[in-house]
Amino acid sequence: MRSFILIVLIFAFSGLSAVQAQEETNGASELFTIVESFDPEVDDAGNVVETPNLNAKIHQGMRDLLVRLTGDGGILQTDDGRDFVNQAKAWLSSYHFAPRKEEGVVVGQNLVLEFDRQRLLEVFQRNSILIWPSSERPTTLVMGSFIEAGSVLKLNPEALSYRPDIEFRSYPKLLALPLQFPTYTSDWLQPQAGQLSAEQIQQSLGQFDSQYLLMFELSGQPERDYSLTWRVYGQNGEEYLSGSNHGNRVQPLMNSMFDRMMASYSYGYRQSASMMGVAVLGMDQLASAEQLIDVENFLKSQKPAIHQVSLQAVKGSRAEFEVVYQGRYDDVLQIFKRIENSKLVDESALTGKVEMKMLGLAQRPETQLIDLSKEFEENMREGQ
Repeated sequence: MRSFILIVLIFAFSGLSAVQAQEETNGASELFTIVESFDPEVDDAGNVVETPNLNAKIHQGMRDLLVRLTGDGGILQTDDGRDFVNQAKAWLSSYHFAPRKEEGVVVGQNLVLEFDRQRLLEVFQRNSILIWPSSERPTTLVMGSFIEAGSVLKLNPEALSYRPDIEFRSYPKLLALPLQFPTYTSDWLQPQAGQLSAEQIQQSLGQFDSQYLLMFELSGQPERDYSLTWRVYGQNGEEYLSGSNHGNRVQPLMNSMFDRMMASYSYGYRQSASMMGVAVLGMDQLASAEQLIDVENFLKSQKPAIHQVSLQAVKGSRAEFEVVYQGRYDDVLQIFKRIENSKLVDESALTGKVEMKMLGLAQRPETQLIDLSKEFEENMREGQ
C-alpha cells in the first residue's frame, strides 16, 4: 500500500513522469524490428562486385524504419528524419545475423536490426512525429499477373516461389503492409478497367476479409524492359488509386507502387491523428488500490495514442483520470473499453467525459465496497 501512497504523492506534486511502456496489443513492438539482406552484389557471371557494408545497412535500416512507422516517405526529407538516419547506430538496441532460407535451403544472409522502441517513442512524442499503428493498417487483396511472350502467369505465392526475378513480397513486408492472396487462381478477377462491377469487387473483398483490392499487370518487354499498370479498389467497389510505369528492373517498379499505396492508406490517419484531445475518465466500483494501479498502468501502456495519464481524484471506490490523447475520440474510447473487467456506463464526445465501472462487485453489500480515499488517509497517518 505504501507504493500506492508514493504514486499518489508523485502525481500530486510533480505531475506525470516518464513511464516504462508495456507491450501493446496492436503489435507495435514488431514495427521496430527491421530485417535487411546482407548479401554481396554479384554480376551476371556470378562474380562478387561489392560486399555489404554494416554501417550502410544500419543507416538504410533506419530509413526503412522511419517510413514503416510513419507511413510517409516524406519524413526522410525533414530535419528530424535526417538526424535519426545520421545517428542510426545510437538508436539500436541490438543486431544479429541470421541465415535466409527458402524451402529449408540457405540462400543468403540477413541482418536483423532491433531498434530501441521505448526511446524512439519518447522522442517521437516530444517532436510530434505520428506513428501509423498496426491496428490502422488495412489488408490488401492482391491479384497480379505477369505477361511474358504472350503467356499470362497469375502471381500467387506458389508462382512467386519459383520466380525470384519477379518476387515482390519482401518490400511490403518491410513496410508492414498486410497482403492477402486468393486461395485459388480461379478466384482471380480480370484486371482490365471497365470489366469489373462494384459487386464483384465487394464480393472478393468480403470473401477474403480485406479492405482494398490491388490488381496489376507486369509485362516483360524485349531487352529486359518492364512495364507495370496497377489499380487499387476500395470497399465500395470503386477505383481508389492507380498508376503505371516502366523500367529495366522489376523491384523499383513494384516498390514505387507500394510506396504510393502506403502513403495513401496512411494519409487519413495522419490527418486525423495530428490533433490532440483531453478526456476525463471516471472509474467506479474499484475493488482495491492494486486495481486502480492496474487501470492506470494499462492507460500508460497505450502509447503513442495516449500521451499522458494523470490521476485527478480518488473518493470512495471511484477514481478520476485526465487522459491526454492524440487522434480521434472514438479511438481512445475503444482503448478505454479494453480495460479489463470494466463496462462503459456513459460517454460524450462533446464534453470528453467517459464514465465506466468495474465489474464483479454487484452482489457485494455497499458497506463492503472499499473506500480508497479512507485507505489512503489511514496509511498517511500510519506513516507519520
